[in-house]
Amino acid sequence: MNEFLERLILFLPHLAQGFFIFAGGACVGSFINLIAWRLPRNQGIIHPESRCGACGRSLKWFENIPVLSCLILRGRCRTCGTNFGFEHLAVELTVGALFCVTYLMLYAGPWSFPAAQETWWWTRNGPIATLPALLAILMCWAMLATVSLIDARTFYVPIRMTAAATVGAFVLWRMQALVPSIAQEFERERWGMEILSTRLCIASVAAMVGLLVSGVLLWRGVIPRSWIDYEQEYISPRVIRFEMLKETLFLLPIVGAFAFGYWLGQFESIQAQCQAATFGVYGLCSFGFLAGGGIIWFTRILASIAFGKEAMGLGDVHILGAAGAALGWKIVTISFFLAPFIALLWLAISGGLNRILGKEKREIPYGPYLALACMISYLGNPWIEPFLRALLAPTAQ
Repeated sequence: MNEFLERLILFLPHLAQGFFIFAGGACVGSFINLIAWRLPRNQGIIHPESRCGACGRSLKWFENIPVLSCLILRGRCRTCGTNFGFEHLAVELTVGALFCVTYLMLYAGPWSFPAAQETWWWTRNGPIATLPALLAILMCWAMLATVSLIDARTFYVPIRMTAAATVGAFVLWRMQALVPSIAQEFERERWGMEILSTRLCIASVAAMVGLLVSGVLLWRGVIPRSWIDYEQEYISPRVIRFEMLKETLFLLPIVGAFAFGYWLGQFESIQAQCQAATFGVYGLCSFGFLAGGGIIWFTRILASIAFGKEAMGLGDVHILGAAGAALGWKIVTISFFLAPFIALLWLAISGGLNRILGKEKREIPYGPYLALACMISYLGNPWIEPFLRALLAPTAQ
């Protein structure tokens, strides 16, 4: 009993901090609701001010308090009484809880996170010293929640959201490497993401330069633009295969730059200039971005060519790529294989409920499943990765 009380006393400060993290997450969830409503309608995010969608009345400040306002008003407009439901409340609670659980998992638990030999990086350094990295993770959660809401409603992934999260991941992890005490741990292979070899980091950064070249060539019309996406009507298999060849052309400079960077990384003089954390984090984020986006894109191309029917959308490429830049390559790789099982489970549950309630079946795009898989893979990493290691590479008896 005394041991339990001692642990509880040590845990109480984390609960207090977790409450403020939850409140901040609820505020972010409120903003996500606004973005998910206005962005598909081509409305400004900052202007106009928050208002009722039915009567158009501007909301007072006390009607915009996350969670509390929705509960007090019972999900209705104070003026016209229009019921806007409790979906806004669900989003605010979910994002707040996600932020809080992330904080507790990283800094308050007795587990190693991520599940690797360089353990305890987050707990040992604390939330102040690792604040940029924490913000990168939370920004990733906000992006995944936003694009999931929009994708589920409109079958459209706003690329500006995934691009902002990708850039934010690179900037924030780079800021993390500027903290002297933290940067020194990079050389000891202790970091918040899986450490890669210097040669692989050089190759990944070179591939990002190749991505920039492909983008310029696409913009200038040298590489033809593929217009295939799952919102199109029926398209013949022959046309789909031809469009996939266009996407393959876009990927060639990226693959070529990666190969050139990997060859270049064999020279010790090059490695000596690229071993510092300030460069290494670019490699980690780049490899995560390439792994997340690449695994989806190559699957899309190969499956579309093989079956003559589009497999996945380009929005899914951007979702997993942005997540990889913030979370690392291992997380998005696990998420790629976990997402189909989540989708099948949801289809089974929702299908049964629809039959019981007599509702029509509603199709859901793949983006929300990828987002949920990323969250589960990251927060469940202390248990998922050891399980996979034991399953795929069991220790010889």
